[in-house]
Amino acid sequence: MFKPTPVNTAIVITDPQNDFLSPGGRGYHLTKANIKQNNTLSNLELLLSVAHSKGYQLFVSPHFLYPHDYDWQFTGNEQEMLINFRVYQKLNQYTPPTPEADYVPSLAPYIWDKTTVIATPHKVASPQTNDLVYQLRQRRKEQVILAGVLSNVCVESHMRDLIENGFKTAVVYDATATISENDFQAAITNYRVFSSATWTTQEAILNM
Repeated sequence: MFKPTPVNTAIVITDPQNDFLSPGGRGYHLTKANIKQNNTLSNLELLLSVAHSKGYQLFVSPHFLYPHDYDWQFTGNEQEMLINFRVYQKLNQYTPPTPEADYVPSLAPYIWDKTTVIATPHKVASPQTNDLVYQLRQRRKEQVILAGVLSNVCVESHMRDLIENGFKTAVVYDATATISENDFQAAITNYRVFSSATWTTQEAILNM
């Protein structure tokens, strides 16, 4: 049984950025049908609003690619897609991202809240390449409620890595989106196999 409390449970959102979530984003043409079908963005807004009102701390695991990342020599299909579409672009850690890679405006108030933790960028799909796990442990979080994009890539990879690092994890599947219905259903199948709970946004809110 997954019983979240604000004391021991974090809200983790992967890649809440325009590139795959908003019109004008460089990858939005791939995800817009799935976003519309699941009402993904409205569900993310509702999840963050309710979580904030109940005192849950938000952790953001963003995706940024710097110019030197385009020189990678050993890349898989997902990395090639990100590089080819030139998503999540940022000149360096000290400069703002491109407008496409910036945070979705409707989610930004929660992201920039003084209590939110923004992890360092992950580079492929999981938090193995950033400091999310360290930040969660420093705040004594033992459980995670997870959402974001892409359902079968970064969300699923975060779920697997967090579980293997000892965090009890629930996934809010209709607050995720990906590039096809087949990919979305594949992700849900794996959420149900691995996670402690696989919820709709309404179910997550009722359980919070």
